[in-house]
Amino acid sequence: MNEKREKDDLKTEHMMYLWDILSRGGVLTKAEVAEKFNIHIRTVSRYFEDIRRHLDRKNTETGLRQQLIYDRNRKVYRIENLENSMISPGELLGICKILIASRALSKKKLTSLMSRLLQTAVCQSGQEDVKTYMKHELFDYRDPCHAEPDVESMWHMIGAINKHHVIRFRYKGIHDVRGKIKEVQPEGMVFSEYYFYLLGTPTESGAKGKEETRVYRVDRMHHIEDTGETFDVAYSSRLREGVFKNSIQYMYPGELQQVRFIYSGPSLEAVLDRLPTAEARQQKDGTWLVTDMIQGDGIVMWFLSQGSMVEVLYPESLRKKWLAEAEKIVEMGKCGRAGKA
Repeated sequence: MNEKREKDDLKTEHMMYLWDILSRGGVLTKAEVAEKFNIHIRTVSRYFEDIRRHLDRKNTETGLRQQLIYDRNRKVYRIENLENSMISPGELLGICKILIASRALSKKKLTSLMSRLLQTAVCQSGQEDVKTYMKHELFDYRDPCHAEPDVESMWHMIGAINKHHVIRFRYKGIHDVRGKIKEVQPEGMVFSEYYFYLLGTPTESGAKGKEETRVYRVDRMHHIEDTGETFDVAYSSRLREGVFKNSIQYMYPGELQQVRFIYSGPSLEAVLDRLPTAEARQQKDGTWLVTDMIQGDGIVMWFLSQGSMVEVLYPESLRKKWLAEAEKIVEMGKCGRAGKA
């Protein structure tokens, strides 16, 4: 009985070795396996047959078209179409670019995360080129000035959102060193311009009957605690993170309002990428009348970044704010500190 168990354990060890290499895009020959484990070639053939049957069952269950083949040109065994279940080097390159451009994480965290993605999600044959790229790209990366978000705490907050649990935390604002204790009914979490944000309603505002979703930067939240206290959310009034993100700019919340402006720049697609729910209608003079529903006044910062390519039309309050900021910039240019610097 013990002898049979030992044989089974030995076979399991051998099979795990073979699977570890083949599943990562590696190749094997019968001879090298036989030599490594000091076993007969026929035993190795049975191992490969077991892997082939396993892939057949997996293909039926998952739809992934993988199979163990013998490459007669190279005289090796390998798994074909492994890219169906793994990330290609090009895909990982894109993911790395996005992570680096987000500037959400420290260099140390980025290096660790990207290395783990490379080792576990990319075929072995494509790893070296991506590794070289990652090394060069991260060489000039500078850590962001903001605190790094605690991703484990973020995961716990997602749990509280799904369970409709009130969370408690100490929130430190820009000029608030000690911070204040907050209790919030969490509704969602988004990422925007370098930061992760928790969206939620303060419990005190809920008690007063005001349904006002507020925005909290996750890196400014400390000592986060799931209180276990539940709250009700009507399905029809639940916060949809995608809708919220599409209607707000630079995470400046406020009332939802219709915004209209004229765009005369060279790239309308850049405008529509910034405002994904906007509608644009070309005018006779070649400019574009753009209409969208936007929360708050954060859009003013984007208007100003477009210079003379944008003219704000509506609402009047937003137009006045845009003009007032533009006038301040002009005044600064007239009597600024450039000559004193």
